[in-house]
Amino acid sequence: MKLHYFHGRGPLKALVMVRGADRLELYIRPLADDSWVLVALSGPDQGQPSGHHCQGPYQTLARVESVLRSSAGNLMQQGFEPCPSDHVVWPVTAQRLVRSMRGLPADRDSCRIPDPEHFEPLV
Repeated sequence: MKLHYFHGRGPLKALVMVRGADRLELYIRPLADDSWVLVALSGPDQGQPSGHHCQGPYQTLARVESVLRSSAGNLMQQGFEPCPSDHVVWPVTAQRLVRSMRGLPADRDSCRIPDPEHFEPLV
């Protein structure tokens, strides 16, 4: 099994990945004062997001960035191409998902928050 790991330039807060007409946007967003969450939105390249997945919370920015990079590597194995120069188009949707997670019970169905120590693939 070949392991891919996305190596970008500098700090990474958002990444666009494309496979044909499918678009995937990965975001790092603050959840609380000292925790971070990874949000993935998917949908058609020229439309609105049709799916989402949240993962976290993570206690450090470095940890969530590492998860984003390894997730991007896994997505590259599935045929997605990173487009670091593309602008994100769904940041408002990502922020709305994170706001819905703040202060609400963990059984909320808008975003699933798995154990941060057990990485789960985004797709």
